[in-house]
This record gives sequence, structure tokens and C-alpha cells, in this order.
Amino acid sequence: METLLTDAGAKPLILHDWYLLLFMILTGRFGETAEKPTVFRWFVLEPIPICAIITPYLTIFNSLLLEGWRKKGVIAMVVVDIRNVFAVRNVEIIEINDDFIYYAEEKKEEGHNNLFLLEYNRVSKRERVVTHYSLDDPTFVQHLFSFSDSIVLLLENGGDSVWVFRVDKNTGEETARLKIRLIGDFSDCRALDKRHILLWTTANEKYDELFAKYQEKTGNSRIAYLHDLDTAEKYLVKDRILCRLGGEDIVLYSQEGENRALLLNPYGDEAHKEKCYKNARWISQPVCDYIWDGRIAEILEELANGAEALKLKKLVTAGIEGLARYTGMDQKGVYFRARHFPTESECICRCDKATGKVEVLSQLSFDREDCYYHVDVQGCKVYRITEGEETCLVKGIVNSGVQGEYQKQLGEFVSCVEDRFLITRKVMTDSHGNYEFEYHSICDIKKKTEESFECKCVVSKNTLVLY
Repeated sequence: METLLTDAGAKPLILHDWYLLLFMILTGRFGETAEKPTVFRWFVLEPIPICAIITPYLTIFNSLLLEGWRKKGVIAMVVVDIRNVFAVRNVEIIEINDDFIYYAEEKKEEGHNNLFLLEYNRVSKRERVVTHYSLDDPTFVQHLFSFSDSIVLLLENGGDSVWVFRVDKNTGEETARLKIRLIGDFSDCRALDKRHILLWTTANEKYDELFAKYQEKTGNSRIAYLHDLDTAEKYLVKDRILCRLGGEDIVLYSQEGENRALLLNPYGDEAHKEKCYKNARWISQPVCDYIWDGRIAEILEELANGAEALKLKKLVTAGIEGLARYTGMDQKGVYFRARHFPTESECICRCDKATGKVEVLSQLSFDREDCYYHVDVQGCKVYRITEGEETCLVKGIVNSGVQGEYQKQLGEFVSCVEDRFLITRKVMTDSHGNYEFEYHSICDIKKKTEESFECKCVVSKNTLVLY
């Protein structure tokens, strides 16, 4: 069920409403509250046959309708509750867009472990099984990557081989299936597009000597390969930057119709970087954090040609006296948290992707022990959280103007939607500290209301998915 949270209250979004929304757009009768579709429902009088016919077209208009209502101030947040779809809540969200939600569910049926790839249609409110796999090895861990028309699935158990599948989202057809034998044991992976996937491996007993020689020569403890799912060819990655990264350090994005990637290349963790600064006089090698940018097509071509170093654009650099940590990206720039060790100052900055110009957006103050900062990487937002005895105050300092509070007993702050709805998370554990369950709460700071759900959730733009 999909629900709109508006000034008029929570309201189920059913197929009749889509017909009415379309009617109102065509006639120019945009209301100021979400109650208007209910008022106008008599115009269509249960138009089931018509709705069945126009459903495919409504899928196309879905994102435009929601965005139009959001801009009118009618829709503040959309809550999609798909908990009733699952028999067992072992679910991983793969992708959320305006029309569909893709997710994976692992469950046991008749003694066999099965992995289902599913699609939830946000217009028809129906679930569809894209495909499913029987997991012969219960220790398999799945890694999922979503692209425009395909899902890439990698199954691994930490050993010296992996299975990789590519599935068409529309038909469920397998368009690639490979068992890849590795040199060493699996360490990490990242699909760069629907055809190419990077794999990193670490030393095992069989290849321990080989890895020792490789590290002595290159300084890298891991080996990286690029695999082509269409031709089954593989290419050794020689670029030292890419070898030292992991899957989470590669951020894919599209700019002006071009597929690109950010490579996040920090020099160790923050404690290690600060330790290097304090011992700078004993260190001769460069100690820098970098954020690189490159075109996917060029990266793939250079890797296939055995390039020793990729031709990447350097966006952000922080030497031994400071650090830079990625905090998000929008169409214009890359956001990062900068820290300067000599002055003990910290700030949020944005680097313009076109010009390279760096702008300081907000200084971070740590003058109080009861406050901390929360970074929403997806939304490029930063919040200052101040903990009181019974409540927590949330104040937006980057790309947010929210100022509101929630009851401390509701747990930790997760996100804020439309500068109005505070999302919190509370994890419950047993007497031994083991995870039992969690619940999320929606706190409407405008209407001073709150609602809690025993489930997991994920926030994407102005959509909250409960699962």
C-alpha cells in the first residue's frame, strides 16, 4: 500500500486516484490538499475497466504526477508499505525509482534456500517475481547491482570461485551466467555497468606465495580483475588506485547522459590519518586523500588495454595536515567533510564538478558534548543533533532548513523528508545484546504527531519504504 502524508492527513493512494489526478491535470483543477481526489471521485464512479486500460500509461506519468503534487505542496512524503508482501522479512532493497521498487528476498521453502528477485509496481500496487534461484550453498552471500534494464547478481561464500548472473528486469530472462574461478579468495566486487564487473581477491593457502611476490612488487595486498560478462574475458587491473579501493569506494552516476564514476580514495581511516600528521617528520611518502572522477567508457577501455594508471580527473585532495571524506553528490558538485588538524577545524565543502572550485558551506562546531552531526549522503544534507534529557533537537545546516525535535526514546535519527518528517530508528536487543527487532518512527514536526512501525525502512528522496 502506498500512502501520501499531506496537510490533510494520511491517505491511501489507489488506482482511482491516479485516474482522478490525470483528470485534474488535464482540466487544470489542481487542488491545494490531497482531499480533492475524494471530493471528485463521483466523476468516475468506480471506473475499473478504464483503469485497467490506462494502467500502463499511468506508469509512464507516475513520476510526473507525484512531482507535480509535491511542488504544489500537496504531497510532502510518500510511504510505501510492502511488509504484507513478505512471508519472511529477510529482504534487501535493490533499487527505488518513481515507478518500481526492486528487492531480493531470501527464504526457505521445503527445506531449500531460495533467493527471489522481485518487482513492486507503485502504480498497480502489485508484486511480480522477476526470477528466483535455489541456493545449493546456504553460506552464499549475494551482491546485487541494478541498471536500467538489468540486475547483476553475484553469489560468493568467501572462497576461490563465484557465480555471476545478469537478469532482464522486464522478462526475467538470464542474459548472462558465469562461474568465475579466482586467483585467491573473494574479497569484494563492484559492477561498473551491466556488462562489466570488478572483482578483488586476497591471498589463500594455494596462492600465498604469489600474493607475497605481487605485494612486494606493487605494494598492493589484493589483486583486482575486470570481468566481461558477455565474452567471459578477464583483465588484470594494473592501476594501483583501483586495486586499493573496494566496491563501496566506487560511486556510479550519470551526468548529461554520460555514465561516470567517482573513486573515493582516502588514506586509511581518520585515526590513522591523524596519526600520520602527528608523526609527519618520520614520513617521507605522500599521505593524501583523493576523490577522483572518470568516464566509465574510458575506464573500461583503459583497463582492457592494460593501462598502468587510469586517466582520472582529480576533484578533491587533502594532504597530511588534513582529511577529506565524501558526504554526497548532486548534479553540480561533490560534497565532502574537510578537517584541518593544525587548527582543529572542520567544515562541509562542495567541489564544483565542472570548474573544480571548492566552496565552504558550513563550519562544524564541537563545542558541546551532547551534540553530533548526521550526514545524509544520498540527499547531500547535514544535520546537527543535540541530545536533551527527553528529546533530541534536529537542525539542518546543509541543504536543509529543518528545526524540530523528537522524543529521545524513539532512538537514533535516520533522515528527514521535506524538512518536516523526522525518521528515527530504535533497535531492540535481548539480554545478551543480540539483535531481536527494530522499529522506525515518523515524527511530523508540523502537526506534532508520531507513528511507529516494527520493521526496517529505507528513505529515497521523498519516499519512505517500509519492509
